[in-house]
Amino acid sequence: MKNNNDSFPKVQFEDQVNDDQRKYSRYVCDSRAIPHEIDGLKPVQRRILWAMWNSDARNRHTKTVKVAGLAMGYHPHGDKSIQDALSAMAQDFTFANNITLVHGEGTFGDVLDPGAIASPRYTEVKLSDFVKDLGFFESLQDIDYVKNYDETEDEPIHFVGKVPIVLLNQIQGIATGFRAFIPGHKLSDIIDSQVSYLKNGKTKKISPWYKDFKGQVRVAKNENGSDIMYTSFAFDWEGETLYLTHAPQTWNREKVINYIEDILEKKDSWLKDYVDHSSQTFRIELQYKKGEKPNDAGIKELFAKENLDTLAFNIITHEGRLKNILPDEIIKRFCEFRKKHLIRRFKRLAAIEQEKVDRNSELIRFIKEQWNLKVTQIKSKSDFETQLQNAKFKYFEWLASIPVYRMTLEEVKKCEEAILEAKSKFTEYTLLSKNDQKLTGFMIEELAELNQKWGTK
Repeated sequence: MKNNNDSFPKVQFEDQVNDDQRKYSRYVCDSRAIPHEIDGLKPVQRRILWAMWNSDARNRHTKTVKVAGLAMGYHPHGDKSIQDALSAMAQDFTFANNITLVHGEGTFGDVLDPGAIASPRYTEVKLSDFVKDLGFFESLQDIDYVKNYDETEDEPIHFVGKVPIVLLNQIQGIATGFRAFIPGHKLSDIIDSQVSYLKNGKTKKISPWYKDFKGQVRVAKNENGSDIMYTSFAFDWEGETLYLTHAPQTWNREKVINYIEDILEKKDSWLKDYVDHSSQTFRIELQYKKGEKPNDAGIKELFAKENLDTLAFNIITHEGRLKNILPDEIIKRFCEFRKKHLIRRFKRLAAIEQEKVDRNSELIRFIKEQWNLKVTQIKSKSDFETQLQNAKFKYFEWLASIPVYRMTLEEVKKCEEAILEAKSKFTEYTLLSKNDQKLTGFMIEELAELNQKWGTK
């Protein structure tokens, strides 16, 4: 009897397990947990935006559950994971998103309880105005696509905006063997750093920043050399009344109240009692003992607890690699990629304008040579196209289908005007695609416009 053992691969079991684990780890990074450096999105988020762009949710609020169902056409995972991701994209409170890519109507939680999100049957979402101004959908012809999981639709590999969104809104992700924790940053700071790089090749340092947060945000290295981000409490005096107004990241209302209760239980501080006036944001009145009004140092000493997170700038690069890249390098790489994207875009637009010149030039020749009069002597449309082709007309099929009412001297004038306009645009687009100084100026101008409208948000 023939021994079939020779047909099995000669791979040690341990090696096979290690190889499978490595492949699965990378799959989780690429497909679920780690953001892309160019659009700052995980696959589920990108597919959500793509589904919204191709539906009513592009311009009007649509049931969250419906949008999640549309996104399932691209994302081969459960509807719950899509609904959760979509709801998180619409959250606009401190520590959620500095500027949302999705605008929500309904209850999407708040800083007091981020998890208090209404059922997706009762909330609605649409693309935010910001994501449109950002440029994700300005030149969809100039990005690359792949087939979705069942090969019935095309989906983008990544969008290309005007700024590296991977730095704008905080991103957290846990994969197999890797994690990402990229803090939020201020849009105007990101733009200033981009402009500085475009002008003189040097970025400006940017620091973590969160919308409406008045507590301290600082980054320091620990004993292992890792960058740790610390966030603290913040307080506000209104006359003689002291209020706790901000809490560290991950501190919800329940955790803050429990912390205050623990302080009161010890009975060894200036704090006598508290009254919780919080609604959507923290506003907890801290009542102090008679004659023991605390100063700033005393307040900070009592509420010294901070939240700490280890920063991990792990991203998927546009070359498809998993890499740890710090903010300044992210900005440099993004600007260079944006240049290549715009060059591709302007070359395509220049080609469109050249075609307009060629088409209108042929139409002028067609009219002046009175081909409309010759058509009555030709047996069929195919014969007409053949004769036009033999006469060296490039767009013979198009010319053969033009209606008679366009065969006038007035049409010639329109064509000449169209040629002048197309030549002007062709020159503009060609310069932008070939002249780095012109292209850099264009990028700085578009960033200034974005900053003027959204930089103060």
